[in-house]
Amino acid sequence: MIIRRCKGCGAILQSTDEEKPGFINEIKEDSFYCKRCFRLMHYNELPKIVASNKEYEIVIDDAIKQNGLMIFIVDIFAFKTTFNKKMIEKLKNKDVILVVNKYDLFPKSTKIDGIVNWISKQCENIHFKTSAISVVSSKKGYYIDELMNIIDYLRRGRDVYFVGCANVGKSSLINSLLKRNTSLKNDVISTSVIPGTTLNKITIPFFLDGKSFIDTPGLINEADVLNNLMPISYKKILPSNELKPKTYQICKDNSILIAGLARLDFKECDKISVIIYASDDLYIQRSKTFNVERVLQNELGKTLNPPLKEELENIKYYTKSFSFDGRMKKDIWFSGFGFASIIGKTKIDVTTILGTEVFETDGIIRKM
Repeated sequence: MIIRRCKGCGAILQSTDEEKPGFINEIKEDSFYCKRCFRLMHYNELPKIVASNKEYEIVIDDAIKQNGLMIFIVDIFAFKTTFNKKMIEKLKNKDVILVVNKYDLFPKSTKIDGIVNWISKQCENIHFKTSAISVVSSKKGYYIDELMNIIDYLRRGRDVYFVGCANVGKSSLINSLLKRNTSLKNDVISTSVIPGTTLNKITIPFFLDGKSFIDTPGLINEADVLNNLMPISYKKILPSNELKPKTYQICKDNSILIAGLARLDFKECDKISVIIYASDDLYIQRSKTFNVERVLQNELGKTLNPPLKEELENIKYYTKSFSFDGRMKKDIWFSGFGFASIIGKTKIDVTTILGTEVFETDGIIRKM
């Protein structure tokens, strides 16, 4: 019997169990997509079946053994979350192109050289060596041709594997490369805001020497805020267009609420500037710190959402403190929903969802 895989998610096509990956009512010669991927592509229906980290790690470990060229994709908007420690450990001493996706989310005036230098420093800080760094937008097609040139130069007759966390845009990047370099006009691989859309590796013959692009399932990052929420909240958190930075002049005992996802309490400072980079759909409120508890009591789950009311019963919060001397711009990154740039000397208590992470880095956007 010939084994056929879904071109959208990589699952083996089968017609016996609708609750398992790869289901299709009837397998025919022209069957290319399972029912799940067909409905995802044509009706934007959210998938019920997703991959697990255990399944993912089996696939990525096998990919690494094949000695292919690795394309490690991270999300520029969620860099500190998607520059995943487990993935970095697996890829150490491998031939890796680090691709930083979703450049289109940053303001158009953001200098790409500054981002590349910032990314290089993050790699140096953890002694992670790459063969190249490429900043792209798979959605807008920015710098896709330049990435293809780098792949051609470094491939040396090997398959090319696309790896990374869920929701960084691996499948979208492959679709963009295919449409730019072939006669294809439509997406080949399924994409979705739901983590784990790709269920198994997907091999796409591409190069004249018979080698392929190979998509792999995305590692589900347990620290990502999406893992604490329901799909109804995803689209509100994940930006789809260029971010509009929101700037606030903040004094001591002021607070900023980013929906119900994060609270920044400024404990010690004179007047400083705070720039929030987050989805325009997230409501941001400035308040005196002594009023915050009252605001949360009245508005959490309502105007301050996500989390929605039905999500709150499963959510707890924790607080982490930061201290900045004001000598250079600093960023506070949240797991999966943005970051805050801090300009000035201050101490801040950041409260966010338990199970997610908060990081401090030098400012990624130095000059506009």
